[in-house]
Amino acid sequence: MKDYEVKKEGSVLTITLGEELAVSNAPALMDELVSYKEQGVEKVVFNATDLQYLSSSGVRVILYCKKYLSANSNIVFVNCNKDVLEVLDLVGILPYITFNNSSSAT
Repeated sequence: MKDYEVKKEGSVLTITLGEELAVSNAPALMDELVSYKEQGVEKVVFNATDLQYLSSSGVRVILYCKKYLSANSNIVFVNCNKDVLEVLDLVGILPYITFNNSSSAT
């Protein structure tokens, strides 16, 4: 099930997430992101407005973006809810993510 949308404008890759980033859709998103590996991505923005659930598969997608797509710049989460923020905190990747509460992060 594809519950996301990926859009690249210039050097910014925006990933609009659905209600969950989990085993049901994270592998497909990861496969899609591989095609952006050498495409000049300088910033990855996750629009998490609708995101309610983030599994370890989803965390792996975020780590992939940081390591392979945007190592020298920030990963940005827009409109991240408290539960998702807690998961990101528990896995220790908060220092590598910028959080914004509006869609102006792109």
